[in-house]
Amino acid sequence: MPTPITGVVAPVVTPIDDDELTVERVADSVEFTLECGCHAVVASGTGVQETVALAPAERKTLISETADAVDDRVPILAGVSYPAQSVVSDLVAHAESEGVDGLLAMPPWGLEPSADAIVRYYEAIAAETDLPVLVYNNPSITVDMTKETMRSVAEIDGIEYVKESSRNWQKVGWLLEKIHHAGHAEIFTTMDVLLPTLQSGGSGAVIPAPATVPAMRVYEAHEVGDLERAVAAQRTFGSFPPDEVSTGLTAVCKAATQLAGVDVGPPRPPYDAVNDEGRAALEAWLDEQNVPRA
Repeated sequence: MPTPITGVVAPVVTPIDDDELTVERVADSVEFTLECGCHAVVASGTGVQETVALAPAERKTLISETADAVDDRVPILAGVSYPAQSVVSDLVAHAESEGVDGLLAMPPWGLEPSADAIVRYYEAIAAETDLPVLVYNNPSITVDMTKETMRSVAEIDGIEYVKESSRNWQKVGWLLEKIHHAGHAEIFTTMDVLLPTLQSGGSGAVIPAPATVPAMRVYEAHEVGDLERAVAAQRTFGSFPPDEVSTGLTAVCKAATQLAGVDVGPPRPPYDAVNDEGRAALEAWLDEQNVPRA
């Protein structure tokens, strides 16, 4: 049985150039993610990684390239989400062949699935693999699963982790009590509620670089009982992204990674990149947080 994943889990930003996956820059993106600090990484699985804008073949390439670049330094979760179960099965088989440590799956997107369909979807994934599965609830990408549906999914054998992205503390608290403390699965959340998640017994959060820099400070301070330092680090998320930025988190993380010296390109068209005012504000935030530079 692999060691359970806890702490800061970091999605590796996907390099795009001229609307094409830039395979030769995946390793650079991995290195930046690791330098910023994390306990595990995600390959091609979350919204910030532009997962839904990638073809299945590109997803496979990212999983392979990420696994090669990480080279067993930290655990890897491979994203296998897709609206079609047959494609999910193909991604699961590929991820297993690359020796990853676990799988990450959002519910299907596009045509909204019922609660029963969501449960069947995860049952099928769990039946196909011995790898632990992280269930990723991301309302900005797909359906917002109810807490009751999430508990039903967490009760499936093989579902070891659940990530809740809503920032709804009432829901997070319910999930912590009914899923985490009930022994069904470990609960992860977002950077916005990392410290209260840890204080309530949760396992950590899924957070992209460079926001992982203060996130690691939160986690490490909490681990040694230094509440003052943990609170100070948590407060930095109140200014990330800066007010001058008007785009979503994908564009923010790509711009910040570029400003740190790693060319991952803009978001895949047609989505917006961060403008000059936003980039200047991000540059100041990077300096303030002592984010590593390439």
